[in-house]
Amino acid sequence: MEKTAMQNRFNLIDEPWIPVIGKGRASLGEIFSDPTLPALGGNPVQKIALTKLLLAIGQAACTPESTEELEKLDVETFHVECLRYLEKWYDRFWLYGEKPFLQMPSVKKLIEERKQRELKSAPSAPVRKKEAAEKQAELNAFPRPIGMGFYPDMPAENNTILSQFQIAETSDPAGMALFVVTLMNFALGGKRIEKNLTPLSPGFMGKSVSAKAGPSIGNYIGYLHSFLTGPALLDTLLLNLLSREQISANPYWKFGLGTPPWELMPEGETCPVATNLNGSYMATLVALSRFVLLEGEGIYYVEGLQYPSHKEGWREPGMMVQFQDNQPKVVWVDPDKRPWRELPSMLAFLGNNANSGYECQFIKYGLARAKQRHQQIGIWSGGLRVSANAGDQSVKQDNDFVESLILFDSTAIDELWYSRFQQEMARLDRFSKMVYSATKKYFASQNMDGGALASNATALFWQLSERRFQELVDACYEPARLPAIGKTIAALALQSFDAFCPKETARQIDAWAACRPDLSRSFINN
Repeated sequence: MEKTAMQNRFNLIDEPWIPVIGKGRASLGEIFSDPTLPALGGNPVQKIALTKLLLAIGQAACTPESTEELEKLDVETFHVECLRYLEKWYDRFWLYGEKPFLQMPSVKKLIEERKQRELKSAPSAPVRKKEAAEKQAELNAFPRPIGMGFYPDMPAENNTILSQFQIAETSDPAGMALFVVTLMNFALGGKRIEKNLTPLSPGFMGKSVSAKAGPSIGNYIGYLHSFLTGPALLDTLLLNLLSREQISANPYWKFGLGTPPWELMPEGETCPVATNLNGSYMATLVALSRFVLLEGEGIYYVEGLQYPSHKEGWREPGMMVQFQDNQPKVVWVDPDKRPWRELPSMLAFLGNNANSGYECQFIKYGLARAKQRHQQIGIWSGGLRVSANAGDQSVKQDNDFVESLILFDSTAIDELWYSRFQQEMARLDRFSKMVYSATKKYFASQNMDGGALASNATALFWQLSERRFQELVDACYEPARLPAIGKTIAALALQSFDAFCPKETARQIDAWAACRPDLSRSFINN
């Protein structure tokens, strides 16, 4: 039986498990072999986690020393080097086996030791209590079901099953692999971890009954992440690759590029390998926020390495960060403010005042290369909004995934384009405020509190504008097109006001006519 448990099974290089648009699932080998694959599938957090994993493989296989060498690196060389790397480390990509991918077999020993302690401490009498305690000790030693697998989290022990859609479904190896990869950087903080276990590092006192969140989601409500995108998936990976020169220029990664964990897994929480991984760029791509072990259709789930927050020095090149008075500020995921609305700040380095916005290093480092290589490029942004309460994170109420992809004519993105784009975004913001103010005034004139409805009208305006946003981006290349798209957006603002401010009675008609926003002034001098 022991031999069967240790057999190598489901190699991630050969087996299809990665969701890809237009294909279904693909293996790592297929990802780095097929230059026609367009983009990753899955939900936004899965896309981020998988992009990070693929970048980690790319960085381990082919990290140019200088930025100049990075600019010369082509897709053909990149994918050949990545395939050569995967072949070299083939034995480290088994999902099940003696060295399972991103897993800690030593966790099983901790579980067994806890079971023996619980059996030993079971009351000797009466018999019924002894049997109940022993049965509970045995149950505690079983691996736990993963659940739906949509979120990088385990079901709470007191979950109530309300429908068949909440029944555990993630049991196939492909789903298990995706869950483990997503979990490493995006595990939600909370109490779902195994309790009363001895740390793997003797004397380590940093763990409690509530585990810290994964570093890429953060200890609060969820970081927003952004990447450059190219025409195909391999192009996207190459655009977001960093050189050793760029990595060494960042003080956040004091140990440089680092070693990917599948090459050398830590033995505990504070061993030299763990310390090196935590302080390296590699940790931002593949962290180890949970020590896990897949067994059968379940998982042993223990808090792993602990990482700082952005306030304590954590930095990922996909995060949007701004430093004010030496205090880092980040952009969080906000379902009410779609990611495309952050583009003026994200691209601020194109303008006159380069330090006025938030910096996203993937965009800043890769945009010049992207303009040289591709006619059309994109900026993808996304993440997961969570609720945080006393260290416990969960997905509930209005929490949700968010993502946006905006495409650009790379040859036309310059300071002049950015100036027009910034003006148009400022006008959108003015329209939004006018819709809010006019709607609230409409209800106030009828002695009603219209704050909530005014917020809803504003939200509708942004939703409608999102459908025309790509047109606005494109119009900024040709100033003659801007008045037309501006009038279209203005009509959306009026449509949003009208949707929440009826004009059926005489009193409503008077209020509607008096309060409806006059947007004509927004086109003066435009």
